[in-house]
Amino acid sequence: MKIDKLLIGLDLSKYDNACIDNACYLLDHIPTIETVVLYHNIKFDFIGELDQFTTLSCSQLKEKILKHIKKSYVPLFKKHSKKVIPTVTDDNSTINAFKNQLPYNTSSTLFIFGSKSQEDGTGDVPMKTVSLKMFNSPVLFCPVPTKTPYKTLFAAIDLKTKGSDKNVIAWANNFRAYFPKLEVTGVYVNETPIAYFPYIEKEDDEIADELWHNCEAKFKKLTENHQKHVKEWNFKLLKGKGVVQNLKKAIKKEKPNILIVGRNSTFLRNTNIYGSTTRKLLMSAPKVPVLVI
Repeated sequence: MKIDKLLIGLDLSKYDNACIDNACYLLDHIPTIETVVLYHNIKFDFIGELDQFTTLSCSQLKEKILKHIKKSYVPLFKKHSKKVIPTVTDDNSTINAFKNQLPYNTSSTLFIFGSKSQEDGTGDVPMKTVSLKMFNSPVLFCPVPTKTPYKTLFAAIDLKTKGSDKNVIAWANNFRAYFPKLEVTGVYVNETPIAYFPYIEKEDDEIADELWHNCEAKFKKLTENHQKHVKEWNFKLLKGKGVVQNLKKAIKKEKPNILIVGRNSTFLRNTNIYGSTTRKLLMSAPKVPVLVI
């Protein structure tokens, strides 16, 4: 894992501060980051609906927003401010605008977006951006309030998508290299399909017991295969209906500072499409920064 660039999607709201706070913390600890792009695209459909908006007016609005970002946002980076590049565009599609910002090798660029709550809208632009076919960057979704410094990390394991688990383990360990005091916990949810849960929900149920032991065996095998990488980890096995619900319960109880999850679906292993669990987790806006890799 190497991060040499941060691209922060600004929407000129309170979520920008959370993104910048996390970005500054990463800059303080990851020396390979050379550039930070503060990016905002003016919504073209908003401009088009106003007859009084001439081409000149659009240009003036662009200049005002750029001036605001330079004055109010760049100074927040303090000693890293020279690395910051404010960028404002007025593309007729914000998704296309982000697409045009994608470098040829996006794996070394970390995108940072606000993780919005249901009340504030779920953030369609970030979700559509990360669904682009050529998008293979890691993405950090930051909630309000922010939770730096990073002291505890949850690494979500699914025991189904081997490549995903391998990437999650690699990123978690790289974070430990950058943040030596970071405590890592590997988390797996042994989910019972909701339709069957009423039949095997009792703790002493024979079927539930067998499923749980199978889960423990898989988890043990995973840790043995990656022993040199996870030897200093803690492990937590959760069970019940709903992976997202159980993860959020564990997050609420344990209060980790960051959660790492894999992007890929079990059934779409060779694509960059986010799996259903990852999408549900992000749309539910958990109160913890989520790094999707």
